[in-house]
Amino acid sequence: MNQARSSIFSGGISSAIAILALAAFALLVGTAQQARAELQINVTDGIVEPLPIALAPFVDASGQEDKLGRDIAAVATADLVGSGLFRAIDEKAFIQNPAAAVLAPRFPDWRQVNAQGLIVGTVKRQGDGRIRVEFRLWDVIGEQQLVGQAFVTERSNWRRVAHLVADAVYTRLTGEDGYFDTRIVYIAESGPASRRIKRLAIMDQDGANHQLL
Repeated sequence: MNQARSSIFSGGISSAIAILALAAFALLVGTAQQARAELQINVTDGIVEPLPIALAPFVDASGQEDKLGRDIAAVATADLVGSGLFRAIDEKAFIQNPAAAVLAPRFPDWRQVNAQGLIVGTVKRQGDGRIRVEFRLWDVIGEQQLVGQAFVTERSNWRRVAHLVADAVYTRLTGEDGYFDTRIVYIAESGPASRRIKRLAIMDQDGANHQLL
């Protein structure tokens, strides 16, 4: 099957996902912590023990988009776990509330549940109806931030945002290009066995968003 990277500008600037690198997200926790070895997976070593990560539901201070925040986190988690390189820690084990962790992670709490990577984020509905999703990837052992990004897009693009979050985490921790924000072109068949109808179709790499072309 053919895979093609879908363009974030396919619908024009107004409907595209705007990716903003937030300068505030680039802050590290301290000079001494910068000297520590950064969290990373070496995918060239053959058999790799899955890295334990905590990917908390993305929060909305207003409560309007709490379900969407959960859905985004769930899809990103499924992407990362499906790669075989990550193991998701059960949300029930979390000690610190994810809403508080967005502002300031208590690293001892996350180490206590054996998390080595922590992903926290927020989702907010803007006045124009679009959503703004922000996330940060933290190295729990080194107590430093590794990634910070924001996405602004139509609400209907939320699954794509989740894939982009997973891509950013995967790339930062493995050094390899992420592949979750890709689409697969395939032949869809329908109708009785004697008169099968074949149509060109496309879907996300995780099997969602089927569309006939």
